[in-house]
Amino acid sequence: MAGNGRTDEVLAIIRSVLASRGVAESDVTVDSGMGAPAGWDSLAFVEIFTTVSDRLGLDVSDDDAIHFMTVREIVDFVDNQ
Repeated sequence: MAGNGRTDEVLAIIRSVLASRGVAESDVTVDSGMGAPAGWDSLAFVEIFTTVSDRLGLDVSDDDAIHFMTVREIVDFVDNQ
């Protein structure tokens, strides 16, 4: 998965959201998730999913969104849309 265009795109969006919360972009990898890095809290999670959905034109239900706790899970979801 790492290295494909969608992974890079989603990772860039998540890094941008977390950077606005003071998280270094280098701290965010495909294995990052809620609580690691420290700036990824529940509010960041909502902002991440909203931003990913908006930028990629996806319709993500709250029921779907609550199951994705890592960058990898978000990328997998996006890839299957």
